[in-house]
Order: sequence, then C-alpha cells, then structure tokens
Amino acid sequence: LIRVRGNSSRYFDKKSYLLRFTDEKGEYADHQVMGMDAHYEWALYGPYLDKSLIRNYMWYNIAGEIMDYAPNVRFCEVILNGEYQGLYVMVETITNGTDCRVNVSEPIDNTNATGYVLRLDRGSENETKNLVNFTYYTYLFDRNYGHCVNIQYPKSGSLTLELADAIEQEFSDFEKALYSFDYNTHDYGYQTYIDVDSFVDYFILNEFTQNYDAGYLSTYLYKDIGGKYRMVIWDFNSACNNYKDNLDGTGFQMQNTTWQKMLTRDEDYDQRIIDRYRMWREGILSDEYLLNYIDETVAYLGPAIDRNFEVWGYSFAEYLPLQPVSRNPDSFEKAIQDLKDFIQKRGAWMDEYIEVVQQYGHPSVVKKYNH
Repeated sequence: LIRVRGNSSRYFDKKSYLLRFTDEKGEYADHQVMGMDAHYEWALYGPYLDKSLIRNYMWYNIAGEIMDYAPNVRFCEVILNGEYQGLYVMVETITNGTDCRVNVSEPIDNTNATGYVLRLDRGSENETKNLVNFTYYTYLFDRNYGHCVNIQYPKSGSLTLELADAIEQEFSDFEKALYSFDYNTHDYGYQTYIDVDSFVDYFILNEFTQNYDAGYLSTYLYKDIGGKYRMVIWDFNSACNNYKDNLDGTGFQMQNTTWQKMLTRDEDYDQRIIDRYRMWREGILSDEYLLNYIDETVAYLGPAIDRNFEVWGYSFAEYLPLQPVSRNPDSFEKAIQDLKDFIQKRGAWMDEYIEVVQQYGHPSVVKKYNH
C-alpha cells in the first residue's frame, strides 16, 4: 500500500510516500528493507526542499549515535510506475516493533497497560487518538495552530477508548508535575517521569541544527510500561538554515517549546545541557566529525547525485523558497557548502554562548514557580 505523506511537503513536486507491506490476504506483513529490521510500515522521504539531499539521512544517523533510538535510514533510488524518481531516503516510521523501532510493549489484554508513542503535531483524524492532556486543556498549547498530542501507537485496531483515557491520564500526570510549584524536586518532580538525558540531547540536537519545528510539530516521545518518557528526533528537512526565514546560526529557541519551557527553568537541567553539549562537541558534534561525515556521505552517493538532478535539477532555478532569494543554492555543490558553513558557524557560536541557557533557570526568572 502506498500514499503520499507529509504536510507542507505533500505540495512539493517531488513527493514523499508512506509504504505498508501486505501479504496475499491484504494483511500487514513485516519485511526487511536494505538491511533494516523487518516491519510492515516505512516512509520514503524525497529530498526536494533540501538541495544538499543529506540533512535527514545525516542527522538521523548522528542522533542514533547520541540518543537511545533514532529512526534507521538508507539511501535508495526510486522507480515508480516505470518512471525514475531520483534519490530517496527509506526511513523507519516511529512506532512499535519486535526488537526494533522504539520497542515498547504491546497492549496487555484485559488491562489498560501498554507501551505507547505520542506525537505533538496537528492531531489525528481519528478523535480517539487525540489527547485532551493537561497542557492542551489549560491552553498551554497554541490551539490557533492546531497543536495537539495524539497517540501514534497503539494503532487504531487495538486502541480502545479506555486505553486512550489511561494514556491521556498518565501523560497529564507528568505534565501537571512539570508545571507544578515543585516541578524540580527529585522525589516527585519531573525527574520521576522522564529520562532526563533523552530530553537534554533532544534539546541539543535540535538547537545545534536550529531545527525549530521540533517542539511544535513532528515531535515524538514514547514510554514503555513502568518506564520513563523518552524523546525521538524527526524531520531535519528545514534544519541548518534551510528554513524560509533566515536563521543565521545565532540565538536559542528550544527553551520556548512546550515541555522544554519548564525543564529549562531548572538550573540543574540547564547545567546538564551545558555539560552534555561540551561532551558531544568533543566528538560526534565536532566540526571535524560532522564535515567528514558530509564528505563521506557525498562520496558514497557518487553518480546517484547526478541522476537525481537530471530529474530535479530545474529546482535550482525554479524552486526558491528561502528568503531573501539569494539564500537559495544554485547548485548541489553550493548546497553542500552552505550546510558546512552553517555547522561551523553554529558550533562556534554555541561554544561561546552555551552558558547563556543558565539564564532560563535563574531564580529571578523562576521565583513565581516556586513556593
């Protein structure tokens, strides 16, 4: 089964797709794809806005070296209905799997116990999946933009109203603790609900790349039975200054997103961001590592790059979404150089100013949240 996927990206000339494998009876059937663990559901991401072709592939893999889980990816070339479509990235969707994906428990029969995956985005067409959680109920979400947390897993076939209500209540318990006066106490504050390093690393990765849809859209977290909430990265299509507005490598914004807004009011959490940023910057997030990763990826793609732009090369002249227009690269080589330039500039700026995040937890800022 195949359909076009994405929100704004579904209007690109080069489409992205959702794939579900089935057997002869039409039932979902797991299959391995290009060495990735077997599952029935996959996404085919077609880089179009990203003229470097590599942002999602690169940052999913970098995140996989930092976080407990990041979607597995493979480059491929796609032929659809006999027509060559160019270079794509085959991606694991964020859902449950047997010893793969986020690997949370399936619903336990005759109980309300289950592992689950939540998504903060524009909500689901299936109202049972949409949560009226604490932050939604108290208008801490901006409903003008349709922001809503919905249940991504369990899927509709095994999601009862009772199970959805139990998930909604459990997630609201976390949010109420986070937004309470004693949100940062170790015995019953936010630490009892979340894997702190997961949220810290999510902050760092999206802040380093200025991937500012994160925390508002395409935002995933998951929890197993008896476990803690963990974050999952998704969608770096417009990261690294590939957004319509010019993000020049300076400033912080992740502290304004829903859960990070309260987490960063804790000085210990802010110090954890600083310490882990410095640690990752010594290796995986160093200029040397990232620039070499780009060069190796481009070399790996080889002639597939030219084949892709034989179909989509017109976009360099005709698809110019970045403002001002001069920001749009006019060649693949320029797109790669722009990506490298951003990484070096952003890293240098954060190296100098990372301690600024401490201001978000300063007593003068948080006194109204404390007794």
